[in-house]
Amino acid sequence: MMKTDACKRLAERLVNGEWGERIDRANIAAADAIIDADPVWVDVRTAGEVIEGLGDYTVTHSGPPIAFEDMTLLHRRGMISACLFEGWAKNENEAIKLIESGKIRILSALDTNTDGSGTGIMTGSVPVLVVKDKKCGKVAALFPSEGPVHQGGFCGWGLYSPEIADNLRALREHLLPPIAEALRRMGGLPLRDIIAESLTMGDENHSRQTAAGLLLEHRLVPALLKLGPCASDSIRYLMETPRFFHNLGQAASRAACLANAGRAYSTVVTAAGGNGVEFGVKLAATGDEWFTAPSPMIRGKYLSEKTVASDQIPWCGDSSVTECAGLGGIAAAAAPIVCHTRGETLADGVAQTREMEKICVKNNPRYPIPNLDFDCLPVGIDARKVVSSGITPAIHGGMFSKDGGLLGAGVARIPMECFEKALVAFAEKYGL
Repeated sequence: MMKTDACKRLAERLVNGEWGERIDRANIAAADAIIDADPVWVDVRTAGEVIEGLGDYTVTHSGPPIAFEDMTLLHRRGMISACLFEGWAKNENEAIKLIESGKIRILSALDTNTDGSGTGIMTGSVPVLVVKDKKCGKVAALFPSEGPVHQGGFCGWGLYSPEIADNLRALREHLLPPIAEALRRMGGLPLRDIIAESLTMGDENHSRQTAAGLLLEHRLVPALLKLGPCASDSIRYLMETPRFFHNLGQAASRAACLANAGRAYSTVVTAAGGNGVEFGVKLAATGDEWFTAPSPMIRGKYLSEKTVASDQIPWCGDSSVTECAGLGGIAAAAAPIVCHTRGETLADGVAQTREMEKICVKNNPRYPIPNLDFDCLPVGIDARKVVSSGITPAIHGGMFSKDGGLLGAGVARIPMECFEKALVAFAEKYGL
């Protein structure tokens, strides 16, 4: 691995001259693909039907690939929970033996067409929200919030109990099918305008989706009402579930970024996520290759005064796909309440977005922000600019307890080492 000074010199070489111009063209195309993305919520299916590689005896997790024995307690417990939920094992001991035998295929969510929000535990029978980017044709899918009681229960937090399992099955078999029927009758529900409008109403669409959720309900509930009494429980689930839109926003972001996977000469980030041990990113030009570093800690406010830093694990989850699409930490200026919850001001949020401009390719004309005097949000994280400037991307997210559950929310920075490794691999790929 190159030393930091050598990586900066490499970054400067890739910014300037003939190579700089070639990469600039590719990066502008990559940023335009994100800007022009037209995500539409088209269906609800089971994960095995739409997520690539998610066959029988397969479980996804968040972050870079990791062996079972190296996982955090949350992910190990999630793997065990998956075996119990699918009926592959009758108890925890059987599940551990099954996993250690190698029969269970453990798959990084970001190596497929999904992402692992929280722990990112998914099996083939889990219901997923299907989003299609009508511009590029890419499809991404993500599990839904598990309701007002369990919220991130099985999929997001890797928890298991008979009640959590029954709730997830009720979602699949009872609550989500009427929504799927409504979506089919509507011809799908466009998400781009919802995201754009919510950004003017206080959401940054990573830690906060309050406005986006209300806008979604305004469009979807009338279609559900037309289905009659069979949709009443589905309507109640939608309206009572906190942050339901979060998972749709992630799927929309993932679909947009998939359009850039494999884009020649581009140094734009296409994926980012952590597993509580390592954090990793992917670049457009280098395809599915991971570039990793130790996972960072999130800085923010805890929900309880009794919580201390040692209760918290490092970053766990792939919801930072939203930052890859120009939302979340990049959009901090749009959401002063998110800044306030971690003890910061609107001025701090504006400064964070302005700083992110320095490492992004261009600004997104679809996302003008009142708090920026209607300047537009930056989009397209450029690994060259990260290394040459010394500025790393800010990512918003939840702080996870070692024992499971949410401790609070805050902000972290993607480790510089990820980008240094990525630029070295980029240079090697093109013989520089």
